[in-house]
Amino acid sequence: MKKNERIVLFIIAILIGFGFTINFIATSLFPPQEEDGTLHRVILFSIDAGNPEYLSEEMMPKLFSEIMERGSKYKYALTSLAAETQHGHTSMLTGAYTNNSGMIGNGLYLNDTGETIAVVLDPSYRLAETLIEAIERTTPSNKTAFISGKWRLPPLLSNASDYIFASPGTEMITGDPYPLPDGYLEKLGTPVTYADGDIVDTWCMRALIELIKQDDPDFIFVNLAWTDVQGHYSGGIGDYSGMIKRHLRELDNLFMHLFTELKAMGEYENTLFVFTADHGMETVENVVDIEGYLIGKGIQNHVHVEGGSGFIFLENLAETSSAVDLLLQHPDVAVVLNRSEMNQYPYCLNTTENRTGQIYISLREHMVLSLRFPGLPELPLSQIGSHGGVALQDVIMAWMGPNITRTGTEITTIVPHVVDIVPTICNITGWALPADSQGRVLSEIVE
Repeated sequence: MKKNERIVLFIIAILIGFGFTINFIATSLFPPQEEDGTLHRVILFSIDAGNPEYLSEEMMPKLFSEIMERGSKYKYALTSLAAETQHGHTSMLTGAYTNNSGMIGNGLYLNDTGETIAVVLDPSYRLAETLIEAIERTTPSNKTAFISGKWRLPPLLSNASDYIFASPGTEMITGDPYPLPDGYLEKLGTPVTYADGDIVDTWCMRALIELIKQDDPDFIFVNLAWTDVQGHYSGGIGDYSGMIKRHLRELDNLFMHLFTELKAMGEYENTLFVFTADHGMETVENVVDIEGYLIGKGIQNHVHVEGGSGFIFLENLAETSSAVDLLLQHPDVAVVLNRSEMNQYPYCLNTTENRTGQIYISLREHMVLSLRFPGLPELPLSQIGSHGGVALQDVIMAWMGPNITRTGTEITTIVPHVVDIVPTICNITGWALPADSQGRVLSEIVE
């Protein structure tokens, strides 16, 4: 062997030895993070407008496989009526049915003034305490965060959160500023919004990862809005399902990216993941004018529309029985409830405040109510997909992580409700239960 070759080999040997030495020192001073399975945080995901079939081996195979390995999923769960965004998330975060939360849908009709609030943003209309507010009230040392792809959720539900990540659309529409927490703008950039001002899911997931790296709150709520946006444009699974199927695969990959990042931080096994939705989504085939139908029968009324749900306010309360009989005869109406029936399970509609009118109706599948405003013609349907009503109460629910004792199971014999999420989280963590919570602990998966 030539002298120069021996010198080169000697140098290489020195470098290799030096590398092993540096690695030994580094691993001694900074050992790899090991996961002990002790609960460090809870992440509640709302996959907005998540039909039960979305979280399946066909639609989201990677997430489905992960849940089957480390947790349990239900065939389906129920959300609160009228199966809309604002009150579905309210029940999810308060553990309260509609009759305790006071929220009946996205909006409200104020019968005293004749005013319609299309989207309730003022938290004073919400009568129930959220889990975030309960944590702040009882154990303020526990930190909470609210990441919302939906512009409309932070004003109503993020009160008391230590960290809020909201769409710029929230400020543009409400006038209330929601600046990113300090130190995040340079990492994440301004949230990209379009389609009703909602943030794309990619940005929300990046925000979640960065939040855990920087501040690591104990409870994090994450709304992923794009399943809802795509659903309104393309409908539910069916003839117009290409867009939603593609998005579910993208979302599947986003969850895998999150899990990879958490594993690298040594925090995957220490995280309790909850997956659910505020309502379902379906393709609309027909628009039904119930207000005009009753007027044509001589009964003056106003219908507060929530997709396929309607809250009917009668001018003459003595006509309630006649109106109910007429509605039961309508071929497109599936459910008719008078005030004495509204509070029954599984409807649990608000009867303590005059927010529900005298009659509640829900249309049959693939139908929505037409919108009418005083002095204006009937508004045409502008979206392929919609929600609201009994047919859209079925949603995703799955649990994965520490303290979930039943694993590898799809539960088909029990139907949970989104109001059961908060009591179950509080049972696992020991956090105080919100004052107005009505749900149960899902003992079949935690005990």
